[in-house]
Amino acid sequence: MGNRQNVQVKLPQNDDETETRRQNLQSTRNKYQLQQPTFGLTDLEQRLVNIVNLPPMLREFPKEEKRSFYFSFFNGLRIISGVIYMLIFGRGKWTIQQMIRHFRDSKVIKEPKGCEVWRKEEVDRPNQTQSQRAQADHWFAWQRMNGLTRNLIRKVQTIPEQFVPFVNIIEENHPYLAGKTLETHIQQGTLFVVDLTEISLNEPTLLSTMALFGIYKDVLMPVAVWMNIKDVKDGKVYTPRLNGDNTEIRQWVKMRMWFNMLEGQYHTSITHVGFTHFLMEGVSICIHRNLSDRHPIYKILLPHFQFMHAGNKFTVDDLFPVGAHFDKGTYIGRVTMLRLISKHNENWAYSTHASLLKGLETRGVKTIPGYFFKDDALLLHKAIHQFVYEYAAHYYGNDDVNVQQDNEIQSFRQELSLPRKTNGTGGCGMNGIPEFTSIENLVEVLTNIIYICSVEHSVSNFPAYDHYAFPPNMPDILHGQPEDEMNDLDEAMPTGKEIFYTIGSKRTSSQVLTSSLGNYDDRYLKTMDNDGKAFVEKFQQNLLGVTEQINQRNNDITAGNNGKEIKEYPFEWLLPENVLNSINV
Repeated sequence: MGNRQNVQVKLPQNDDETETRRQNLQSTRNKYQLQQPTFGLTDLEQRLVNIVNLPPMLREFPKEEKRSFYFSFFNGLRIISGVIYMLIFGRGKWTIQQMIRHFRDSKVIKEPKGCEVWRKEEVDRPNQTQSQRAQADHWFAWQRMNGLTRNLIRKVQTIPEQFVPFVNIIEENHPYLAGKTLETHIQQGTLFVVDLTEISLNEPTLLSTMALFGIYKDVLMPVAVWMNIKDVKDGKVYTPRLNGDNTEIRQWVKMRMWFNMLEGQYHTSITHVGFTHFLMEGVSICIHRNLSDRHPIYKILLPHFQFMHAGNKFTVDDLFPVGAHFDKGTYIGRVTMLRLISKHNENWAYSTHASLLKGLETRGVKTIPGYFFKDDALLLHKAIHQFVYEYAAHYYGNDDVNVQQDNEIQSFRQELSLPRKTNGTGGCGMNGIPEFTSIENLVEVLTNIIYICSVEHSVSNFPAYDHYAFPPNMPDILHGQPEDEMNDLDEAMPTGKEIFYTIGSKRTSSQVLTSSLGNYDDRYLKTMDNDGKAFVEKFQQNLLGVTEQINQRNNDITAGNNGKEIKEYPFEWLLPENVLNSINV
């Protein structure tokens, strides 16, 4: 964000320097302008993507958003070191066992969590036990709740049509249904689905998948994976099994791998890049264009956009071009990624996509066991809401009329809601933003903006190395097709170059460049008055309480695992110290 600093904290209707305020705001509006990005697409590709539905971005990059020479220098060194590492190790094909040994023995990179689980549970090894198979299956289910895309799992109301032809096959001798039918599980509220059919864009030639999960012995376990296999009318269903040798269950392990790869495409396109980075870029531009640097709401939002525009510029300039990572290093490629973002944004609505509370309620997952992301996200959301409410109520004098008469905050909402236009004269086109008629309505929107910039982005970005770096766990790309007959899983693995490019990109994206949630840099605190600083200090104290609760929960998980048949995994990614204020990489 820009570095405009001013100790004045005033609502526009209370500011005596009206003309100075207007002129300064107009100067900023000239620097921060909305534009529908084209990503260097050809005219045909732009039509295919339907670029008017992409989230708008900056027309020109203001000098105020540039990172320091210090950052550019050391980030460049990090990228160069990653390239050198890739050139040294990224030759030829790597087997899964070679990858495991590399992570285990490396003094340079740490073993990612996905590799640790695969190694400890001896996945696809001849001596794997039934308990290890069950534990690996639970990790697959755990990723749906606490992995990189945690907001897709929902309670099943009726059996999805993709699974209807296969009900008898699924129920027969299933290890995790406890002898119950799918209908019984639906009635008991213990059957869930993760639907990834959106990534196919309703095109039969693109891969599509969906998975069912159920509660078994108080933990979430996989029930079945459906895949639209080529030349098979109804697709095909795969179920877990505990009996048989490793070659007999390999098909199930392979389907877990392909499902994770497809979820990875969804995560990169929608969960992470599209609907934290790109969605919030337009919000940031509208903040600059409509709120004076004297406005109290400007001051509370500013820290949550630190370095975001610079990070987005790197994404657009270095990851999206032809031949770059999103084009060659992902399964679906850059054009399909942008089509997914465009289509999802066309259907995006504030109430269902921006609201954590509404999303949990709509998906029916408030009581699902082991959904630690949900528990921790609610704690953080509550702390953010309390902070924002007390702050806003103070500066608006606990009077809704002051919100209604604030022409800057009303213009901010108007530009967020204004339809997008390819000529740059539109707004963000965000559907369903509530009217700012009260402090509570305003606080709800501000809370969700800060939540997306901090909590949602951090939990979508920083665990990426743990999940993606070991390809069998969550590949960026696989070779062949899911229905291909294979002697072993190594045949589908990425090349060495692809593997180490992913490792390098995930390590780079996990850099900590800003302070943790609630710890605002001096450059921002200096623009606040003493009342504002006091609210920040109280927010920090409340977050210490959140830290205590999460640590205690994780300690209880570790202690409770003793003697359990299927062990639970602690979840630390939403400890406040692991959540950064802004979308910075």
